[in-house]
Amino acid sequence: MAGIRRSNRASRHGAKADLADAGPAPGALDPGPPHPGLPHPGLPHPGLPLLDLPFRVVEPAAAAGVSVVEVDLDRATPRGRSHLSGQLSGHLPAHLPVRPPFAAPPAPAGPEDPASGAEPRRRWPRRRTTGTPAPDPGVLDLPAPQGYVARRSPRKARRGWYAPQAVPALTSTRQAQVLNTALVAAPTDAYGIFVGRDRLSNTPVAHDVFTAYERGVITSPAVVVIGVVGAGKSSLLKTVYVLRPLILRGRRVVVMDRKDRGGEGEYCDTSRQLGAEPLRMVLGGGGTTLNILDPVVLAGAGVAGQARLLIALAELANDGQGLDKWEKAALRAAHRATLAAAEAEGVVPLLEHLLTQLGRSHQEYAGYSAAATERIHQAGLGVHHLLSALLGDELSGLFDGPTSPDVRLAERLTVFDVSQLPDDGPAVAMVMAVANVWLLGTLRHQRGLRTNFIAEEGWDLVGGPGGRVFQRNSKLARGLGLSNIAALHHVADIPPGDPAVAMLKEAQTVHLYRQDRDDDIEAVIRLYGLDPGSRNTLANLADGHHLLKIGNRREIHVEHVRSRLERGLTDTDEAMVAGGRGQ
Repeated sequence: MAGIRRSNRASRHGAKADLADAGPAPGALDPGPPHPGLPHPGLPHPGLPLLDLPFRVVEPAAAAGVSVVEVDLDRATPRGRSHLSGQLSGHLPAHLPVRPPFAAPPAPAGPEDPASGAEPRRRWPRRRTTGTPAPDPGVLDLPAPQGYVARRSPRKARRGWYAPQAVPALTSTRQAQVLNTALVAAPTDAYGIFVGRDRLSNTPVAHDVFTAYERGVITSPAVVVIGVVGAGKSSLLKTVYVLRPLILRGRRVVVMDRKDRGGEGEYCDTSRQLGAEPLRMVLGGGGTTLNILDPVVLAGAGVAGQARLLIALAELANDGQGLDKWEKAALRAAHRATLAAAEAEGVVPLLEHLLTQLGRSHQEYAGYSAAATERIHQAGLGVHHLLSALLGDELSGLFDGPTSPDVRLAERLTVFDVSQLPDDGPAVAMVMAVANVWLLGTLRHQRGLRTNFIAEEGWDLVGGPGGRVFQRNSKLARGLGLSNIAALHHVADIPPGDPAVAMLKEAQTVHLYRQDRDDDIEAVIRLYGLDPGSRNTLANLADGHHLLKIGNRREIHVEHVRSRLERGLTDTDEAMVAGGRGQ
């Protein structure tokens, strides 16, 4: 027989799986074989509204063999009460009687029994007691459910019965952008070199130009770093693009070392520790000499590229003023004649051999009129006077001889120390232009290693006459495994038609440090399609913080992280602040 009786015990229930998986309590009686038609001994059918009907299972007594489903009517919802009689009777076996849901428990015969002739007394439901009832033999107490428990009472939920008290936290709309993933830049993956920490998600940021190029994230290996002086650009270049790549296999770095540190470049000590002597470029002799007409330079750029390099050097010697078409024609003719004569004599051509050919009347002028011949002759003499400065006192020792024997591409780090060259002349820009073309020629014969070419004062490399040579040569960088990396200060100062603009647009890895001028902020936002909200961020970035723009992805606010060793190697202001600035 099966019956339903009121329960004074505060029963708890949750999901069906919690009830089905719950085992008998320790010491409970064995329920024996299940009744026909019941999925579990003493449990209602799974189709019953368990969430609406609190209950517990009463074990069948050993002697009587009675199964009782004990229902807590005080906690049962109206839905549970209305469905109790119809659904419960439909799921229990037919031979088991079901007492109606609101029927009182059977009372013993007595004075109030109708059989005795007395009027029956109405029984009101007793309140559920909070005390623990006495143990009832044959009753299986289900354990409290674990995990999520569904709740069906909105009124109690509004009163705070089902949820812990929420402690509010102060926030702003700027911080709340993380709740909308469409407004938050996606963090970088783990393929690359560690750069720093994402300030929004506090996750590591990793990026490597060559790895990103292989995976199709970017299409150009060029990198630019833009920001004011002292914002942390130099620390980023030394760590992310010099020290950390050298740990990897198949990497090397070539640096144009511009900053003076104790009478030499700041990379010189690091270069010596890695087994390579820095290439010191000084005026007056005693340093490293680069031959502009060296076969290595010729291999890097070809005859036409070497002629463009000579034109760029002549324009740099002319205070950045371009040569006219007659001067360029005279220089090209003299260059071809110099190479032919050197090949016939079996010697390496030098700059002084080129100067002797300028101003001469070459065979290719034979068809010119007398006026045209005279004009190109005068143009050649003008270029002769410009390039003579490369052999004079102003630039002596840099290009006035054969290439020094120590000029070679080291396996790991090659440093061109230009820190002792004057800032107000064309010497630094000329050395950078020649070194870049020399590097291209060397890489043609020493392939297999991926190379970073770094110019901390990138304006001398990417801007002006030397920038046109650099821009043309950058197209060869992909095939040679070369990444050109330049650091710049004020983007708004670059003229619209300058070659540096093309370099800025081509770069797909951009590190944007603090900008202190409104025109610079507007220029970088326009160049790289930044979010308009980045305007205030760029103006207030702390030292060591920057916005990282990779390809078409949204910019990421990155805090550059350095180790203790890297801090000691990258501090460049020890002469101003004792012990460094700590950033």
